[in-house]
Amino acid sequence: MNPVATLAILLGLVALATVLGLIWRAANGRVSAGDQSLVRLPGLPDARVTLLQFSTDVCAPCVPTRVLLGTIATENEGVQHVDIDLTHRPELATRFRVLQTPTTLVLDSRGAIRARIGGAPRATEVRAAVAGILGATTDAATGATAPRTATS
Repeated sequence: MNPVATLAILLGLVALATVLGLIWRAANGRVSAGDQSLVRLPGLPDARVTLLQFSTDVCAPCVPTRVLLGTIATENEGVQHVDIDLTHRPELATRFRVLQTPTTLVLDSRGAIRARIGGAPRATEVRAAVAGILGATTDAATGATAPRTATS
């Protein structure tokens, strides 16, 4: 093979890898809408919002994620953070379709998955997801959503 063709192929592969890396980086840590399925796990707190983090022992971004989610939980009344180590509970990875760690599920007071974050979360997006849940309550009789007042 001629050297110019080889160089062109190598440059093309580097460009492709760069584009794929940028796409992956842009998608990593983004909040996606939850499927509203209910999470039933022993030991989950009775909270208005639960930040359920799935981690492993060897996950480097899990430590700063734990700190971030813990901080957000302490900043907001009614928000709790729970970290589950999948090293010791691997069956939960399949059950909750965890393909990477950290993965964070944002649960409402019923335990419904309202948001899902794969990878290290962005603080502004987690705060927005939490505020979206804390800022609304569901009327059990009608299912209507109304904003919370300061007295609720």
